[in-house]
Amino acid sequence: MSWLEESFGEGYQQVVIGFSVFIIGALLGWMEAADEVMTASDVFMPAVIMLSGAMITMLGLSFGTQHEDDRTDDLMNAINELTARMNSMLGTEEE
Repeated sequence: MSWLEESFGEGYQQVVIGFSVFIIGALLGWMEAADEVMTASDVFMPAVIMLSGAMITMLGLSFGTQHEDDRTDDLMNAINELTARMNSMLGTEEE
């Protein structure tokens, strides 16, 4: 699985697990839909499982890499930069 580690970084195992959980949720939803009578309660658990798998996969992609494209902290960097600019404009320095 070295090509997975090269592609996804150190979080490749988390990506594989998350994708597997997502597929399991999709299969459960498909099995619920096979009887042609679905209610909202039938969709709830497969949807929760699929969303959990998607979150695990996204976290593996965003925090598992050491690449320059790992941009999960852009919002915090922008807030810190704006705070520093405002402080320099007001003449106050953070101690």
